[in-house]
Amino acid sequence: MNTKNYFKRAPSFLHLEALMKKLVATVGGGSGGSRASTELGRLGVSLLIIDRPGECLEEHNLLRHELDYRSLGKPKTAELASHIRNYNPDVQISVADCDVTLEPARFESLILSPRVDLILGCTDNQASHHAINATAVRHNIPVVGAGVYDGGVGGYVYRTRRLEACYACIADHLNLRAETKDNGATIDYSNLDLDGLRSTRALNLDIAQIALIQARMALQVLLGNETNLTGLPPEVNLIIFANRTHPKAFARPLHASFHVIPRNPACLICGNPQAGGIATEADAIFRSINSAA
Repeated sequence: MNTKNYFKRAPSFLHLEALMKKLVATVGGGSGGSRASTELGRLGVSLLIIDRPGECLEEHNLLRHELDYRSLGKPKTAELASHIRNYNPDVQISVADCDVTLEPARFESLILSPRVDLILGCTDNQASHHAINATAVRHNIPVVGAGVYDGGVGGYVYRTRRLEACYACIADHLNLRAETKDNGATIDYSNLDLDGLRSTRALNLDIAQIALIQARMALQVLLGNETNLTGLPPEVNLIIFANRTHPKAFARPLHASFHVIPRNPACLICGNPQAGGIATEADAIFRSINSAA
């Protein structure tokens, strides 16, 4: 690989040398995770791709996934690593099987040895987002997570960092409700159970739109104050994006709203510093999850 030629059209403000020293853990190798991971890997960011054991590419995945028929029936993590290396052969990628909800201790060891600079939350259920959150808060590791609303009408991207609102605080504000046209059921986005929505009809372009915003936010976190890839105030920690209009969700198409969600002092994960501080509370939650597992 001719590195100079490969990065010839990359803007200088990306600080590629700095990015190549970063390590990001992507939790979830589905349609969103595959897209976000690919975008970071192309730029030389080292990756640790984590997915649940036994997750293989199925035919119904192909409509929305970065991978294609050549990977059918094969493990998503290994195939995704190979896919990204087809773009950037020099990128450092490792893969691991881990259910972050059932194996919190293993997840902790994966992201600490070596310690990652950022976690991408790309899973499809709330339990795993909360498990990622508890471990990330406990070890002061930033998270950029994302989710797609039913039918692909839009989605959200959130960021958590030390001493700021954690995912548990932000999830309280994801109260968008929409009525699906397919079955008439009301979806409560403050308590998503995306395991039950895996058959939701959404196009790759719906999911990719959110994944690309997630990748941009991740790059912003990795680069810190070295550059500004979003133009947003640094306090913004939640973006809600409308892919199209929806009578009960979005009046305007292709529109983003930006939010600054404060930390909830009563949050059991990151709040109540008078009762022992962030690390103490996160330790308690982590031990609880670990004991349950």
